[in-house]
Amino acid sequence: MTAGEPGEMQDSGDALPAQETDADAGGEGPVRTWWQRSAPLAAGASLAIGAGTLWFGNMLSRVPLDQNSTFGYLLMLPLLLVVPAFSLAALKLSWAALGNANTESRTLVVVVALTAGVFNLLAIGRFGSALWRIFSN
Repeated sequence: MTAGEPGEMQDSGDALPAQETDADAGGEGPVRTWWQRSAPLAAGASLAIGAGTLWFGNMLSRVPLDQNSTFGYLLMLPLLLVVPAFSLAALKLSWAALGNANTESRTLVVVVALTAGVFNLLAIGRFGSALWRIFSN
């Protein structure tokens, strides 16, 4: 047996197995994530996250404060910081939707993505002002 014939394995101790790349998997190029494939889904997800985090920021602005609440919110701060992280991720989604808005409904995607961006920026602002109110007490 020679090493160059098809269907035969080479007897090399240091040979690595062939690795499948993204281009080999589908045969059409690199694999794209869902927000890169669908701008309307990215814009809609960003809008939903923005509405939820804006609601939470508004709710956090109205919490009652007493002597012990600042310490309680300090203990909850690591969990509370998930909210602006979601808003930042949603801003990335809306930016991806704007960059990939080459669909039939381009105008609708742009309007939804811009609205989502505004919602997420407002949510981050409301969250920051709520934390300022809580911890400046």
